Amino acid sequence: MLAAYTELQNAQSVKEYLTKKQLLDYDHLPVKELGNIYFPMSKKAVVPKAKVVNTKFTFPGKEKPTTIDELLKNKLTKEEFALLPRSQEVVGRILILEIPPELTAKEKLIAETYLKIHKNIDTVVRKEGIHGGEFRTRTVRILAGKKSKETTHKESGIEMKLHLEKTYFSARSGNERLRIAKMIKKGENVLVMFSGAAPFPLVFARNSSAQQIYGIELNPLAHAYAHDNIHLNHLENKITLYNGNVLTVMPKIKINFDRIAMPLPKTGEDFLPIALSRTKIGGMIHLYAFLDEKEIVAHILKVKEIARGVKHAVRVVRTVFCGQFSPGTFRVCFDLKVVR
Repeated sequence: MLAAYTELQNAQSVKEYLTKKQLLDYDHLPVKELGNIYFPMSKKAVVPKAKVVNTKFTFPGKEKPTTIDELLKNKLTKEEFALLPRSQEVVGRILILEIPPELTAKEKLIAETYLKIHKNIDTVVRKEGIHGGEFRTRTVRILAGKKSKETTHKESGIEMKLHLEKTYFSARSGNERLRIAKMIKKGENVLVMFSGAAPFPLVFARNSSAQQIYGIELNPLAHAYAHDNIHLNHLENKITLYNGNVLTVMPKIKINFDRIAMPLPKTGEDFLPIALSRTKIGGMIHLYAFLDEKEIVAHILKVKEIARGVKHAVRVVRTVFCGQFSPGTFRVCFDLKVVR
C-alpha cells in the first residue's frame, strides 16, 4: 500500500502537508515502527521530509461510524423511519427518547440500537410525560441498558449527580446557565430561585467571580441532591442553599441581591414582585417564560405592569431564545435591569 515514510520527529509536519494537499487515505490508520511512521496515501506524490514507498504490510482500517438508519435498515418501514426520534436529550450517561405511539411496538429495538451507536451512553429511557406537579418532575421508563435512572452529568467544569424522576433538570439549558455565569461581575451576590439539584448555582460558582451564590428549592429530594453536588464540586464556601418556598424563605435572607435568576418558565412572573423587592437598583433579574413569538411584546408589557404594581420599574436589556418547548413555543429569557 502507498505510504509516506518518515521519522517520528517529522510526523506532524508531514501529516499537515498530506492533509493540506489531500493526499491522506482517511480509511486507514498510520503505522508506527522502530522510531518511524507510515502515513497511508490516496495517491502518489512527492512529500517533503518523507519518502513515498509501497509497503508490504496492511494498514489497519478506521472504524467507520454507524448510523441509526444503517442499523435499522429493513427493520422499520418507510413510514416508521419518518417517525424515528432524531432529537434526543442526554443527561449524564442516560439518553432520553420521545417515542411516538406509532413506534411503541418497536421502542425496545430503537432504544437498543441507539445504545449501540452511542458509546458514552449506559441507559436509554422513554419519556412517559412532560414535567408536572408541584416539583415539576417527570416519569421515564427504561428501555435498554443499565437499570438506573440516576446518573452524573458534566457541564461547564462541574459535575452533578441527578435522578431523572426526583428532580427537574434540563441538559438543554446548559448554554443558558453559562451565558448568565459570564455576565456575573466580580463580588456580586446572586440568588437562584427554584434551584433544583443546583445546576445554576454550580455553573455560576465555577464560572464567575461572584462573592456568594444562594439557591432556594422547594423539593426536598432535589435539595438533598444539591447539597451532595456542592460537596462533589468542593464549592461549599461559595454556595448557600435553602429548602422551602421562595415566598417564605426570601424574607429570612437579610441581604439584597445584585442578580436573581428565576428559571421557572411557566409561572415565574408570579414571583417577580418579591424578586424586585430584593434586587438592588441597577441589578439584574433573569426571568423565564414559555411563549410563542407573537406573545413576546404582550408579555414584556405584562412584566412592566407587574413591576409598576409594586412601585418598581424595569428595562428589558435583551430577550434571549434559549430552547424550544414545543412546535411554535419557545423558552425565552428576559434580562431585566431594575431601574427603580
